Amino acid sequence: MAGESLRWWVGILLFVGAIVSTQSMQDECAVEIYEKIFKPALGQIKNPYVLVEFFASWSPPSKEFKPHYDRVACMFNEPDPVHANEVFVTKVDCALESNKMLCARFDIQSYPTLYWGPSEVVASGSAFSKEDSGLQSVSGSAVSTAEDLLQWINKRLNKKYSLTDAKPEPEIHKPILEMKQSPGVYGIWKNPATLHDVEEATAQAFSYMMDEKMMRSSSRGSFIQFMHLLERHHPSERCRKGSAKILQNLVEFWPLRQPPRSVLKKQQLCGPGLPRGFWDSCDGVGRGYSCGLWMLFHSLTVRVEDFEGSFALTAIEAFVDDFYKCDHCRNQFRNMTSRITHESTSTKKDVVLWLWRTHNKVTELVAREESRVKGHSPRKLWPPENECPPCRDIPNGDSEWDEEAVYYFLLEFYGLKGAELQYRYSKVVTSEKSVVVPYWAAVSIGLASLGCAMATCYSRVHKLKFKYRLA
Repeated sequence: MAGESLRWWVGILLFVGAIVSTQSMQDECAVEIYEKIFKPALGQIKNPYVLVEFFASWSPPSKEFKPHYDRVACMFNEPDPVHANEVFVTKVDCALESNKMLCARFDIQSYPTLYWGPSEVVASGSAFSKEDSGLQSVSGSAVSTAEDLLQWINKRLNKKYSLTDAKPEPEIHKPILEMKQSPGVYGIWKNPATLHDVEEATAQAFSYMMDEKMMRSSSRGSFIQFMHLLERHHPSERCRKGSAKILQNLVEFWPLRQPPRSVLKKQQLCGPGLPRGFWDSCDGVGRGYSCGLWMLFHSLTVRVEDFEGSFALTAIEAFVDDFYKCDHCRNQFRNMTSRITHESTSTKKDVVLWLWRTHNKVTELVAREESRVKGHSPRKLWPPENECPPCRDIPNGDSEWDEEAVYYFLLEFYGLKGAELQYRYSKVVTSEKSVVVPYWAAVSIGLASLGCAMATCYSRVHKLKFKYRLA
């Protein structure tokens, strides 16, 4: 019986390892966009062609098509494309109420439906301008596998790409911070932003947004913008799912030109048990929610794409303007940002540094007020020199800060760590070779190794028993 039990465990472990390896290899490379940023996003990309999948998250055919679409998307999209600068592969969820007009514009009758064309044509096109503009569409059922879809794309590009095409060997990079620091210091900070505080701030922010004094019909647009930002870029999966649920049921929760219904106030944006009522790194007098909210904003901005920069900036400003309860704080924030011209070309870096500058300006104002009242203030500009020495290593002496170093510090501190930071955001190429093992491979290797070890153990025990019987 013990042998049979061990044999079952070995089989289960090897089976689970195979599943983890297979499923985790399916990266999500298709970029999801929505109506608010559809035109500016496609207008800014440099790829000559765009492929858009109009799908519905509840649709079984859409769910079946998803791994095939993502497999093709990974060949063309960042972070590690096989064929870069050819096609921008994106998708739009027609199940979201805020995307209804966009899906109607392209006359989507079944899910999924794909549209193809030059970037600028797709950005401003519609189903009624297809013939003259070079816009083409195809039903997902006609290209239901990754092989079929790639062949369909090949005909339009006049290429012979294959799903087995090898990826170019990636260049190994060193983060700019590592190059700036003295030997022996590797840019590892002791107090990284905690997910606990970001979730706590999100849950509290949602409860404040549900205040009857805040929920005016005029604030519905700001609410939708901020929910889209959370749904796309919140570091917590359960907060993203909660935001997506609200957006999918927005017609029921908050009908147009009507006050929000009570069912919206009952939603638990980040799941049950939140807010918890206590803080981790934001614990302390004068910190708490305001600290957590800044942490949330920073965590969102480091995750946006370049084409979302202007939208992210506007969404954060609209949230503060419509839903932040402290009038004095809101007025300070508005005064600091009202002088900023929101260019449609605002990049991720622009927004990350804009928020950092604004945060430090607010810190300076609060510190001056505290010093006037109490005679001193513990608040200091961030990051302090001991946490980021390169941030004060000024190359030209014109400023107190080296903003290039600050930018990479913010990316690392608020969520983009390790190999992902090295690959996506560093600038210095080195000849050193290193191997970065993806998490799915590490897990699969671990499970498979454990399974093999147990199989070997079982085999040896079985042989010993057989040898004993012969004796």
